[in-house]
Amino acid sequence: MAENIYTDLAVKLGVPNSERFVRILEASFTPKEAAICRELFNPATAKELADKLNFSEKSVVKMLDNLVDKGALTRGQTQFAFHTTLLAYHHDSVADTAPHTGPNALSQKIKELWKDFFYNEWSYMFLEHTEQMIKNTGRNLPISPAIESLERSKNLNPADIMPEENFRLRIEQAKRRIIAPCGCRISWGTSCSHPVMTCFACFDRPRGEYYLNKPGRLLKELTLAESIDTALQAEDEGLVHWGDCYCCDCCCENLFPITRGKQYELMTPNRFAAVVDEDKCKGCQVCVERCKFEAIELKPVRGTKKFKAYVDPKKCKGCGLCVIKCKQDAMRMEIVRPPEYLKPPPPPGAKKSGAPVHVIPVWGHYNLK
Repeated sequence: MAENIYTDLAVKLGVPNSERFVRILEASFTPKEAAICRELFNPATAKELADKLNFSEKSVVKMLDNLVDKGALTRGQTQFAFHTTLLAYHHDSVADTAPHTGPNALSQKIKELWKDFFYNEWSYMFLEHTEQMIKNTGRNLPISPAIESLERSKNLNPADIMPEENFRLRIEQAKRRIIAPCGCRISWGTSCSHPVMTCFACFDRPRGEYYLNKPGRLLKELTLAESIDTALQAEDEGLVHWGDCYCCDCCCENLFPITRGKQYELMTPNRFAAVVDEDKCKGCQVCVERCKFEAIELKPVRGTKKFKAYVDPKKCKGCGLCVIKCKQDAMRMEIVRPPEYLKPPPPPGAKKSGAPVHVIPVWGHYNLK
């Protein structure tokens, strides 16, 4: 059984031909556990698994309990399921919602294996995936503007800011505010000095509710004020708000590979861009240092020896990190794209005929029977 089970599981997770990832699986699961995970891409009960694998039901129940505790499986009332993609497997079994204390805490060996896999293999796969997504849909997921950058830009009419661009509003309207550790910093970016509790992937979703208060997990339910403080602190630290994440450029699964190769065209801007008030700018360079996309430079002012900040509108992604740290209030955000820009692209692989496309859930199963 052991000869091919890990390779088979890697293939089903979309990582064929990767010796590094197979080593991660070997370090994470016994052969019997790997066999169970492989069968649970479709939900099943303990008895169904025992019959299919020819294991005793008692031994299957014990292994299922352990795999649930590890974060490898989702448990329903009678059914169990494995995660459906590599991204979900990493975030649920290793990071974000996974246990980080107790007997199933991530070992240093597995962290080192993930680090080797990410920096030497998976980060390049992310680039390939992003390139393909842009080819299919025309763009990546746009960056979100920093809360404070919009609020400091007094030139903006609040009515012109779309609800999906207003992260403070999302926090305020959430029914439950559940925060998880950053998966990248927990598993391979252990030398990263940025805050860890910055993941909003569980924020107001069944995924967060499912894992909240499970033994060993570090998810926390925050108050409104605590949630806003978490977001503002991440912005202050210079983390780019992308999707549900506050990303750094040293270990983020998406931002790191893009900035490493300076393939900034793969990061889609939002509707905003930073603009400099030259009269107020003192050329301190803080904005230059804050920009992850090399969109800002100092340029000489004609007729003087002074240098002022200049934002290249073609390179600016609209993250707003430069705006919130400008002590001279010389920077502001401006809307440079219409509301229609936010219309989501069709899913990758969508048929031109308009027929529905079956999409495997990215984050697995949270409504099991």
